[in-house]
Amino acid sequence: MSNLQPTGQSQQVQVKTNAQTSPLAINVARYLYQNPILKQRTGLLNGETDLDFFRYKRFERALLSQDYKTKQVNPKNGLPPIKDQIEVQKIFVMLIQNQLILPINKLLYNEIKQEGWKPNKEKPTLKKSDKAVLEPNYYYGWLYSKPNPFILLYSFLAIAGVFTIILFPLWPTFMKTGVWYLSMGALGLIGLFFLTAIIRLIIYIISLVAFPYPFWLFPNLFADCGVIESFKPLYGWEKPKKKKGKKQVTTNETTNESGKSTSIQSNGSTVNKRKVTLEEVEE
Repeated sequence: MSNLQPTGQSQQVQVKTNAQTSPLAINVARYLYQNPILKQRTGLLNGETDLDFFRYKRFERALLSQDYKTKQVNPKNGLPPIKDQIEVQKIFVMLIQNQLILPINKLLYNEIKQEGWKPNKEKPTLKKSDKAVLEPNYYYGWLYSKPNPFILLYSFLAIAGVFTIILFPLWPTFMKTGVWYLSMGALGLIGLFFLTAIIRLIIYIISLVAFPYPFWLFPNLFADCGVIESFKPLYGWEKPKKKKGKKQVTTNETTNESGKSTSIQSNGSTVNKRKVTLEEVEE
């Protein structure tokens, strides 16, 4: 069982996990997961794995909301009645015991660097916490994920496909002929793709000598995009990138008859500068 130990305004939860997941805990997790009241976000656990997380105060607010009370009345949802914060804490401990939520810490930039992980601008970096504290701003991540409603359909199709391949010798002639034409068409498309890649490489090599800029046929052929988008545009010129740098300006001074020096810059413009003589310094 779990113990709630008061520590000032917060409470620390000591948890022993159960071997089997409780159906009641799954029902509560199903209601809370991706609930708009929870305002959950996506972070990177240990800088690698996506993890949806939320604050404890949002967890408490969702279970004490009017929406929860409305859905709890329906026995089909299988949700337990919750009246106050003490019962919310009991539900919270039950979810941790069933390994449906995980206490985490959201790391700062310096803490991420100390761990040797790479900061991500779009997603905060998370780290598993050794303790679960019932504080409003303490973070928790979801270990629960909603099952795919089409998983049974996908499993049936996979099994049907395996048996279809195994029973290939028993197929009628028209099905075998259709598969042969389909396979030849697929091989033809693959061969056409490689032929296009070879032709564009030859054109590129020739353009290095014949044109000022290299020429690419289907410049997005190997880009990370859709099949149709990879063949757009039809062609493109590979222009060199301009290097950004400070312009160096060299000046040459010439002295005219009136005692003034003229500075000529490298860009062709002239700037007049007065030349100071020794007599003026003595005066």
